[in-house]
Amino acid sequence: MNLSSVHRQSVSSIGFLALLMSSFSYAFLASESSSDSQGLRLTVDRATGDYTLRQLGSASDVLTATVAAMVDGRWLRARDYPEHTITESIAKDDLGIAHQWTVRHSGLAGAPELLCILHSYTDRPFGDIQVQVQNSSRQTIHIETMRPIEAIQGKILDLGGPVASDRVLSDSFSEDRPAIKIHDLGDEVEMHLAVGSQLLYNRQSHVSFFVGALTSNRFLTVSRLHVGRSSSAPQIQAFEVDSTGTTALTKENSLKQSPPEDQIELSLPVASGAGLDSEKLFFSVSGDYHSQLETYGSLIRVLHQARISSPAPMGWWSWTAHYFGLNEGTALSHRLSKLSICRALRQEWP
Repeated sequence: MNLSSVHRQSVSSIGFLALLMSSFSYAFLASESSSDSQGLRLTVDRATGDYTLRQLGSASDVLTATVAAMVDGRWLRARDYPEHTITESIAKDDLGIAHQWTVRHSGLAGAPELLCILHSYTDRPFGDIQVQVQNSSRQTIHIETMRPIEAIQGKILDLGGPVASDRVLSDSFSEDRPAIKIHDLGDEVEMHLAVGSQLLYNRQSHVSFFVGALTSNRFLTVSRLHVGRSSSAPQIQAFEVDSTGTTALTKENSLKQSPPEDQIELSLPVASGAGLDSEKLFFSVSGDYHSQLETYGSLIRVLHQARISSPAPMGWWSWTAHYFGLNEGTALSHRLSKLSICRALRQEWP
């Protein structure tokens, strides 16, 4: 046997195998795009446009999600679209320098394009997301809801500990609707509803997930954490965060007894060639829930120029005293009563 020939064949085979393996490696790496910030890894799947969140250094994802919108009475989900185009760039805004993904979902017949804009900040422990609906049709469309976060499969808020150890803090639509209270995930509710922000914390892993609205230009930000039971233990079934109107919430309160013509669902027209943005959402995964809340508060201060050095407004607020029982006679009698007391004390009353 010619050893030289065998050697050449072996080298060729090894070279081909190395080339084949490198091709597989390249294909695997090209299938997703990741960016690490301070404590957070954000990854975008090039095949579907789905995105995943993970605490930096962890081997497991916390959340896998996609985007959606309700347009002309039907839900359009990113996974319904045949084409997903991802553009990456570096962005700079009031929150810092960020890796930006612009994910364009297109090619669905008769449907507008969905855009998802994601930021992972270079030296900050958080990211943000916003959805745009672009009307590429020739007629006006109507948008009821835009959904920057929809998690219905894969990892849904897996904090690395037993789900029964999860606790939930949900902000509310008003000061008591619903009442702000820390709940166990397995409390006797099918859904944890929040308006504005929501915090989920696991008491064993000490890992927490926080989401909160960074803007409130046009919509309410409403999050829903759906909970079911398996073998008497709580299980997270779905999680979504919407930019939507107030009707769904007020139907349970101030519009509960109102006629149907007053219970108007949100429906915003978008002309041909125009677009509409959702509110921008902050998200974070951390081992320090208090730091998450402090960070979110500091960002709101920066973005909206909070006047924290101004004197706090003080006075009597008739709404908190009477709520729906307030009328002209009640308000006038209280004002006269307060006026007489102030005169007796020789104080001014406006």
